[in-house]
Amino acid sequence: MRLGGEKLMKEEGKMKMEIKGVLRVVRGVELKFSLPGPSVTIKADGTIWYQGVPVLGAPEDKKAEMSRLVKAGKYAEIPTEYFSRMGDNANGLWVGDDEAWGKHPAKIAEDKKRAEQEIEDKKTVRIYLSSRGWGDYSSLEWVGDITRSDAEILRECKELLANGHDVDKANQSDTDILRLVQEAREAWATPSEEAEIDVEHGVGYCYSCESYCYGDCGDYQPKMTRKIMSKHARKEEHLDE
Repeated sequence: MRLGGEKLMKEEGKMKMEIKGVLRVVRGVELKFSLPGPSVTIKADGTIWYQGVPVLGAPEDKKAEMSRLVKAGKYAEIPTEYFSRMGDNANGLWVGDDEAWGKHPAKIAEDKKRAEQEIEDKKTVRIYLSSRGWGDYSSLEWVGDITRSDAEILRECKELLANGHDVDKANQSDTDILRLVQEAREAWATPSEEAEIDVEHGVGYCYSCESYCYGDCGDYQPKMTRKIMSKHARKEEHLDE
């Protein structure tokens, strides 16, 4: 089976594959860990290895024993069902490359959660209420969802002013506080220039590993830089040899 972004090569007379991008390991709908593709090898029997060590899925009561065997290099003594291959495994793990991960329920749930959080984050603002201790302490601020009602925000601001430590301007009228709320809401509602996004790739794309890893590769490069361009150029020259 050919996989997205893999490279076939020979080692000791046997075929093996190296993965491009990021390899994800999932149990159920929980992403357990991610591995940088270039450090992952899929051997001829389909087993997945990371930096010379097999990716295993062993029961809790067997993990210590499997760890001992791995450290001793006694891979032949490890039960075959504990080894992992691409896709669903008998050991309960699912393993996939970038393309397969994009269709996995865990990824879909993760994207949904991230999108919902981004919506909430966009509604979160800070309202400066007062200095504290004439600058001796951090300022007193209200932080929250600006789309909530004036009454809710006003109540919380007054609680902060009343209970905050060494607040310089604790006695503020409702009118003064609501003015601050209105100013913050107007500033939030005013469109600002959005950061430019590469139309070809978009958010989450990493120019280092050339995949949508969102930083899982450990060398997240969301923008093309001269260093990355040079790195890719050297790689192309090497492949052409």
